[in-house]
This record gives sequence, structure tokens and C-alpha cells, in this order.
Amino acid sequence: MDTRIESLRSRFFETVPEICSERARFFTQSMKQTEGENIAVRRAKAFANVLDNMSLFVSEGELIVGNQTSRPWAAPIYPEYSTEWLKNDLNGIPYPLDRRPADRFICSDEVRAELLEIIQYWEGKTLFESYKKRLPPECTQAWEMGVIDNTWVIVAALGNMLPDFELVVRKGLRYVINHAKKKLEELDLTQPDAIKKHWFLNAVVISNEAVIRFANRYSELCLKEAKQEKDPERKAELMRMAESCANVPENPARNFREGVQSVWFILLMYYIESNGHSNSVGRFDQYLYPLYSADIEDGSLSREEALVLIELFVIKMNSLNKLRCWDETQMMPNYHMAINLSIGGQTVDGKDAVNDLSWLCIEAYEDVKLFTSSLSVKWFEGTDDGFITRALEAVQKHKGGMPAFYNDKAFIRTLTGMGVSREDAVNWAPVGCIEASIPGKWDFAAKGGGLNIAKVLEITLNNGTDPAKGITLLPGDGDLTELKSTEELFESFKKQLNYYMSLIVIMEHISDDLHRERDINAFSSSLIADCVERGLSLIEGGSVYSADGGPTAGINTAGDSLGAIEYAVFDKNLVTSEQLMHALSSNFEDTTTSPTGEEIRQLLINKAPKFGNDEDSVDKWSVRIADFIGSSFHKDFRNSRYGKGPVPGCFSTNISPVTGNVAFGKLIGATPDGRKAGQPVNNGISPCNGAEKMGATATVLSVSKMPTEWFQKGAILNMRLANGILKSLEGRKRIAALIKVFFDKYGQQIQFNVVDNSTLKAAKANPDMYRDLMVRVSGYSCLFTLLDSACQDDLIGRAEVNA
Repeated sequence: MDTRIESLRSRFFETVPEICSERARFFTQSMKQTEGENIAVRRAKAFANVLDNMSLFVSEGELIVGNQTSRPWAAPIYPEYSTEWLKNDLNGIPYPLDRRPADRFICSDEVRAELLEIIQYWEGKTLFESYKKRLPPECTQAWEMGVIDNTWVIVAALGNMLPDFELVVRKGLRYVINHAKKKLEELDLTQPDAIKKHWFLNAVVISNEAVIRFANRYSELCLKEAKQEKDPERKAELMRMAESCANVPENPARNFREGVQSVWFILLMYYIESNGHSNSVGRFDQYLYPLYSADIEDGSLSREEALVLIELFVIKMNSLNKLRCWDETQMMPNYHMAINLSIGGQTVDGKDAVNDLSWLCIEAYEDVKLFTSSLSVKWFEGTDDGFITRALEAVQKHKGGMPAFYNDKAFIRTLTGMGVSREDAVNWAPVGCIEASIPGKWDFAAKGGGLNIAKVLEITLNNGTDPAKGITLLPGDGDLTELKSTEELFESFKKQLNYYMSLIVIMEHISDDLHRERDINAFSSSLIADCVERGLSLIEGGSVYSADGGPTAGINTAGDSLGAIEYAVFDKNLVTSEQLMHALSSNFEDTTTSPTGEEIRQLLINKAPKFGNDEDSVDKWSVRIADFIGSSFHKDFRNSRYGKGPVPGCFSTNISPVTGNVAFGKLIGATPDGRKAGQPVNNGISPCNGAEKMGATATVLSVSKMPTEWFQKGAILNMRLANGILKSLEGRKRIAALIKVFFDKYGQQIQFNVVDNSTLKAAKANPDMYRDLMVRVSGYSCLFTLLDSACQDDLIGRAEVNA
């Protein structure tokens, strides 16, 4: 590792996350001054006020500059979205910030006092407060029951965006500003909605000009530091950085260094403008390759220098941070920003898109061993086998499940089936954890409430009533003892699923109304077609493509439960439905029955078939659940932008609950697959912990039966490989062959953990000795020792499989 990189990486691990009040201060200051003005203009002016006044710094050794807060890895505050939880957190409820079970932050007394004062202005004006007042009572009750959850969308801004980095790198923000000014000149303000477009386009100009000034401030800072610098080598670096910041992102990048700097500035702006997470980098190796190639050819850049720049970019991405309320933290722990950077795939004419920059990215992530961003390898039939085996070698060395592997064949089928053009579909890139987006053309790759599928099954088994709360929102067709077959149960289950899915859609429409009223973000909208052309922000329908959909959890827990009921109750008559219902209600702990609760549980665990072993008798239930949810979301429900320009304007399925499988599991009683109350449900599309008995091939064959044509939001397959498989070239070739089998059958995504249980248990017991140990949690990697105990146990509980 380069000494510069080693120093900056070590500094990162020594940094304690803090709370920074600057963004809240300058944003609120402006919003107070602009009351009564149009919201798009108000937010643009507030964004500009932040960029014009926030602290700037250049860390020792940096070649890429730009900070989100006044200190590295600190979290800014966005009080306009919600204050109730923020006020509680600042007052130590439910935990003092520096003693949380996960995602701890230092908050000085001075910062705390300032934020509590700022909050007073926002009380009664935030999105979350208004949202709670507008929700129908059935939505509120379903949320309280733990069936649905929209916290991540409404206590914060909308994220999961993928801007047109190629546009900025090749043309610069001045091009965007000129385009907006041209559209302003063309407006006839006597026409309906023209004045709204006028305000939005003005906001585009205001915000883009502010970003240019921000870069120029950095240019001036680098010049100032260069004048004071004694070391001639560092002085030259600072002068070069000053020159770059004076040019980008306002103008086209002239070389690879400026290209990387421009990309970083744009990504950073998305995280300063609002606090939606998962804004991603896209096909980094494609849009920057022309600059890289030209620099290598003329000798102005060496391959080693390019590697250092990529590694510095990775370190900068790890400097971003976010404070979440505790409920959201449980779903997305470990300072999770969900940034995704993709490499590989194919060109529009079907050729292998892997280039030297793709190989460099693998080397950089392997070298730096940090958790942000996720590195994703796009595969298609023409991808070089050597590239995949090299990527698997990096998985072994990185330890944190990077890179992950994505299937062009599956995602292109899904996207074209939604109305995306073939040319755009080939250029797709993963955003956030796994969601498929079209660079510079999609609005929010994921957006919507979470659905606790296993909880819905529990409610179905109890005749539509939540046994924990005693609430009945949709009366059922009888409890399990009254139903005559698994088919009858499944029909009743579908009715409940459809009902709770409809509540998610209602909640999302209400959320969108509020975001249109109070959260028009002109800068982020301006870098996604066709917002400037139409004069509409993303939430108003400015993009080319749009589909909503939030995370689901517990699909295979529900599928295994249906399989267990079919096997043990209706086919083999091993237990009666009355015995099973009593065992569930007593959490398998009643020892007075015959068989006892624990005996029933062991029967369900050991006798009933489980998803992940290529057994159609049980796999069919997970497939049927996924097909019902996916087809219903796609065909029966429309998002708020439907008919306003973007296509297809539907909802789509996401089987990526991050760590929601742990949080949602706490809200579910015992389930018929043998899982005890409060335990995690399965993660993503992966089998339940301990269910895989027949090895990796059987697992991918089960998962490949899933109807991925509905999964534009993605379906995550986590696999733990037995220790050592990836250490040899032969082992890597076996896993590469496994990936091919899976992808040939339209599997969407797969990622691997290679850390053995002995290491994980040692790290849990002695965290200080394993502070940089990384693991793959769901669609992202993280530091194992910073996870809370429940998430650590869930990772330890995942089965190790042999290829």
C-alpha cells in the first residue's frame, strides 16, 4: 500500500464520528430569511448559503478535496425533515449518542445547545410531523404492529439517486446552467404551470452556481496553503489541486485527476443538499476511462498514480456520514451510506466493457479495505473469466464481501420488461444496496415502505389478527385450525399481503405529496434527464424513468413456514393444526403437551424441507410469494409520477432489507419453520440461517427459481463460503463456475463472506483487536465490531457452504 494511502487509512480508523451543526445552522439561517418564497428557490438559496459559508479544509496528503462537514467523518444535521427523534437523541433518548448499541457519535455541549436552539424553528414544520397527521389510522396501526415501516423515507430526504456523472465530466455544470437559462427564456408565464417551472429552473441556476463557487473556494484554499507549504513536492500538488478546482465541476474535466475530483464534488453535493442516502457513483470505469486512457497514452499519468487517485476517492467516500434515528439505525447500522460503484458489464454493441480502469478498481478496493462504497462487478456472457477470478481473489483479500457480482442478463430482462430502452438497460448500474438504475435518467432507484412478509403470515395464521397487539385491520378467512389445506391458507395470505401492500402505496403517495410541498431539490434534479427540459424536479415527474418500491423481509421464512405446514400438518399428519398453533403461541416452550413444544419445533426444523436445498416441494412457496408480490406491485399499483412523463410509474419489488431481517424479526412471534419469537427472519433472498444442507450449488438452484423479472429493486443473495475456498485459483474457478450457473438461470446478484466463525466470535469478544475486520451484512459491507450484538449473531448464524 502506498504510504500516503496507509497514512490516510490509519487516520480514518482513529477518527471518532461527531455531530456537526454547520449545515443545520446555515440552512436554517437562509430558510428564515426566505419564508413565503417558492420552496424550490428557498431550498436552493439555503443550499447555496451552506456551500458559501461552511468550513473547508485540506487534510494532509489529500489529492482529492471536498468535505461534508467541519471535521472528517462527522455527521451533518438536516432538521427540516424531522425534529422529534433528533430532540430525543440529543437528550439521550433512547440512548446517549455516545453510548448507542451501534452508530455512536460524539456531540459537544456547544453543538448540542446550538442544535436544540435550531430545532425550535423547525418544530411543527417538518415533513415527519405533517406526515403523521396525514396518515390514515390503519396505516399508523400497521406501522405500530411492525407489518410495514416507512421510517427511512419520511424522517429523511429521498435518496437512491444516480446522477449523470458522464455529463458533468464531459460538459461541466456550466452546460447545465446554460440549458436551464435557455429553458427559462422559452417559458411563456401566461401558460398553466409555467410559473412553477420558472421557479424550479431558477433554483437549478442558483444551486449549480453555488456548487461552482464551492469548488472555487477550494481552489483559493489550495492556493493559500501552497504559498505556505515548504515541501516543494506537496507545494506542487496543492497548486495542481487549485488548478483542478478552478476548472471542475464548472467545465469539462481535462484529465483523469480532474475527472475524479469532479465526480467527488458532485457526489458530495448530493449528500449536502439533502440527507437521502444511497446516492451512488455508477459505471466509474466507463465514463472516466477516456480521460484515463488519454493520460496514460501521453505519459502525464502512470498506472500507479491512477491507482492512488482511485484509493483516495474511496477514502473520501468513507468520510461521508449520517445520523439516523434509532429505529432507522436498527435497519441500517454501521454508519451505512449505501454508495455503490460498478465496473465491468458490456457496451451497447455487446462487447466486454472491462478495461484497465476496471482492473485498477479491484486492486484499489482490495488495497484500501474500507466499507464504502460497495464495489459491484457487472457480469454478462462475454465477461472475461480471468476478470471474475481476479475479483474473487479480491473478495478473499478484502474480507468484507467486495466486490459483489451482478447479472446483466437478469437486470436487462427486468428493465426492458418495464419499458426501458435496450440501450439504456445495457448501461444500468446498481444503486444503494442492489437497486437497478439508469445513470442520469431514473429518479429514486428505491423509495417506499418496508413490508414484513413473515409478520403478514403470522397475522394470516391468526385470522387477520396480530397476536402481539390484538389488532385486526383486515378480517381473515379463519385461523389455521379452520383452514382445510395449504392452498386455502395461501389464498388467505395473499389477501392479507395485498391489503398491507396497498397501505404501503397509500403511505408513499402521502409522503410524495409532502416532498413536493417542502423538499424540491433542484441541484440533484438538474443532473437527471429530463428535469431541466421539462422544468420539473424528480419528485414532480421530471425523470425519464420511475418506479417505487421499498424493502421486504422474511420471504423465505414465510415460504419455509408454508412448506412446514404443508408437510407436517396436511401431508404427513405429524402434528395437528391445533397443536401447531398452540406451540407457536407458547413459543415452543410448553413442556406439558404431547408432543412438547420443543419436540414440535425440532420436527419442524429437521423434518420439514427448507428453501435453499433445491427441493421444489418447499421452494415453490417462496417463488409463489415472490411472484404474487412482484406481479401485484407491478400491475396493480401506480406511483405518484405515473402519467406525468416517467415510465413505467409502477411499484417494483425489493428483497433487500439491509439488517431489517433482524429488526423486523423482533416483532414476529414464533413461526412454523421452527424459528422462535423475536429471532431474525431470513436475510434478503438467502435461505434462513442453518437451512442450507446440500451445498452452494443447491442453494443457487433454489434461488434461481425466483421470478426476478419483478425485482428491479433487486434481490440479495448472501453466501458464506467455507474458509479457504477462494485462496486457491482452483477454488476461485469453482466459485466462478457457480456464479455462471446462477446467472445463466437469471439469478440477479450474489456476494460472499469468507470470514470464519472462530474469527467472528473472537472479534465479538475482543473488538479492539479486530477494529478493521469487515463483513458483508446485506447489500453493503461494514466493520463487524461496530454492529450491535443481534446483527453480529445473525452473521455468525449464517451457514458456511462448500462449492
